[in-house]
Amino acid sequence: MIHVEAAGEGVPVLAIHGLGGGAHFFGGLAKRLRNECRVVAVDLPGTGRSAGTCGMEAWVRDLGALVSTEIREPVVVLGHSLGTVVALHAWRAWPDLIRGLIFVGGLPQVRPLIRTRLTERLEALDGAADLTGWGPKVSPGNFSPVTLQQQPEVVALFERLFEAQPIEQYTHCLRILLDADATELASTVFIPALAITGRDDQYAPADAVREFAASIPSPCEVKVVDDAGHLPFLEQPDAFAALVKSFARTC
Repeated sequence: MIHVEAAGEGVPVLAIHGLGGGAHFFGGLAKRLRNECRVVAVDLPGTGRSAGTCGMEAWVRDLGALVSTEIREPVVVLGHSLGTVVALHAWRAWPDLIRGLIFVGGLPQVRPLIRTRLTERLEALDGAADLTGWGPKVSPGNFSPVTLQQQPEVVALFERLFEAQPIEQYTHCLRILLDADATELASTVFIPALAITGRDDQYAPADAVREFAASIPSPCEVKVVDDAGHLPFLEQPDAFAALVKSFARTC
């Protein structure tokens, strides 16, 4: 069973987290949009509190079943990072259930520089019993310098939650991310789309996101959030929510 955290009324937004994340990433978004959107955030099958198989094909299949049987109307799919790749595969698998796509800090494939960094991390984790001590190692790559300096409580909570996840689950998802390539799927998108990234996002820098958006046939606006890195929904939650709300009104 998929763990779901849903709140609000209005346009349904299916929020899909990225590597190391979960439904909890979008709790604040749901509260901010409660009068505009019904945010349905999930732990991907086989991760967090969700049972099931951990893998791209299983994720797409199970999320499609959730939309068709539980939400019962077309959704805006919001995919963060790895969730962007999941969103593109979902678009291929069940296009009639999707009214719009929001890509957050996401690209259809890992960039070479980040691929090297993540491969080295995977090698360093080989044989480790858990993720203890890794929170402070990964947070500088996820947050902007402004967030690191001005929101230490957000960073500390992220680090604590990162270290709490099972290492086997994290490394499995990391391998899925490294193997994923949805580049060809971008050219098939013909519904409204929006790409959001942080000004200081190392994984999906603005220029790479603009190139990705340009490969999508339908209009895909790019929004760059100031003073944010790879987690704009945590770093600049009001600005992020405003972008999602504006887009959802058009779908």
